[in-house]
Amino acid sequence: MSEKSSGGIPIQPLIGVIGWILTVSAAGVGALLIAYDMLSGHSNLYTGVVTYMLIPVFLSAGIAMIFVGWLTKLRRRSRHQEDKSLVLDLNNPKHVNRLKALGIFAALFACLSAIGGYRSYHFTESTEFCGLTCHKVMEPEFVTYHSSPHAKVSCVECHIGSGADWYVKSKMSGLRQVYAYLTNSYELPIDTPIHNLRPARETCEECHWPEKFSGNLEKTITHYTSEEDNHPYAVRLVLKVGGGSGEFASGIHWHVSSGFKIEYISTDRKRLEIPWVKMTAPDGKETVFTSEEFDPEILNSTHEIRTMDCIDCHNRPSHIFKDPLKLVNESIGEGKIDVKIPEIKYNVMGLLEEFYATTEEAHEKIEETLTATYLDDPEIEGATFEESVKNAIAEVKEIYSSTFFPEKHVDWTTHPDFNGHFRWDGCYRCHDGTHTADSGEVITHDCNNCHLISGQAEGFEEVANMEYELQKFYHPMDMGELEPEDKCTDCHEAPEPTDYVEVAKGE
Repeated sequence: MSEKSSGGIPIQPLIGVIGWILTVSAAGVGALLIAYDMLSGHSNLYTGVVTYMLIPVFLSAGIAMIFVGWLTKLRRRSRHQEDKSLVLDLNNPKHVNRLKALGIFAALFACLSAIGGYRSYHFTESTEFCGLTCHKVMEPEFVTYHSSPHAKVSCVECHIGSGADWYVKSKMSGLRQVYAYLTNSYELPIDTPIHNLRPARETCEECHWPEKFSGNLEKTITHYTSEEDNHPYAVRLVLKVGGGSGEFASGIHWHVSSGFKIEYISTDRKRLEIPWVKMTAPDGKETVFTSEEFDPEILNSTHEIRTMDCIDCHNRPSHIFKDPLKLVNESIGEGKIDVKIPEIKYNVMGLLEEFYATTEEAHEKIEETLTATYLDDPEIEGATFEESVKNAIAEVKEIYSSTFFPEKHVDWTTHPDFNGHFRWDGCYRCHDGTHTADSGEVITHDCNNCHLISGQAEGFEEVANMEYELQKFYHPMDMGELEPEDKCTDCHEAPEPTDYVEVAKGE
């Protein structure tokens, strides 16, 4: 078999030459890009991808080709019974110069590899890499992260934390995810990794210290009615956040900051159903509470007995798919949607509660409907009013894009938020008044156990002049006396998650 290609050029030298060209070129370009990245003062996603992902591939390929060329050269010498031993003669200027060149190249390559490796580590740990490199898949998570209280905290601080073991675990998991992305074998919606996240005590509590007594916090929640004047209804709460430990533990954070240990079993993947709860006191006394739906067989099943931590209530601290009702109330309160536009709350919520197959379709329907409702009416005139309506249209589009992602089969209904009890049975999963111990003790359903109402008012003037007064909750609609077992979710529960695949099939 000939050792030359059909054109008569020896294959072995050609492989080596190409390898050297590729190696030197990749090393040179990589060095320039690393220098640019370090000196520019700002990071660029696509520069980072080229510098720390593509350049190493070309560099490795070039080195491999040099190695293959060297091996084939040795085989050719062996075939022709040539002396294949390597001889280094330091008295030979040619050998000395080659040795110097090799040493310089090796030193430069080692420095470049060290710097590149260090920069590569930080690049693959960056928020831009996590959220934008696979932006076609992770767009909902990236968008909701940037509107969360943790928008300045990098992804790895929560998803990985410190230490080499979790770093290795995350990268191994990342390789599977990259493979799924490249082969288009991933499923939508992207599942929230609640079952393999690092424990909250090793991530959240690096910044948040539950044992530190926080006392009470005041919070005012303002709703706007769906009536013509969109008038407000506000409730001021004193939240018993608490904290501390031992005999000084109090408030809501008692669940995780005291000497007590709370364990539970959930029978569904999203942890919405909790029929079994066990509380262990500091003295070792155990009290088990079970709901009316409790089946003793779950104790012998594969269901996890989980120890309660921060994530069991604050389950969406960063990727928050907000309730559009809350977003609309906030936008009206901030003046982004003019409260003077008649029935704007009612009309906007009607649009946001419809199903749309794509974001583009939703935006078109929002603009078309609100324009026809307000701007095409000959009885409504005025440049100021027209500007307010156009601003409202833009804001409603923004609200939709921040919490609905139909192309990714995700919206706010697919990601329950347990921090509260208005749309989902967050607190009510245990504090529903039905979890009872053998002794007759019941997990309390008393709202005042976690917060007090220090003010309520309905109407523009009344809300503006709301007084401080501890009082019992009343509903803005005349619903009569509320029963102790009543829950907000009895009326305000979030709709069932949209099955985008089934809806698309139906259409």
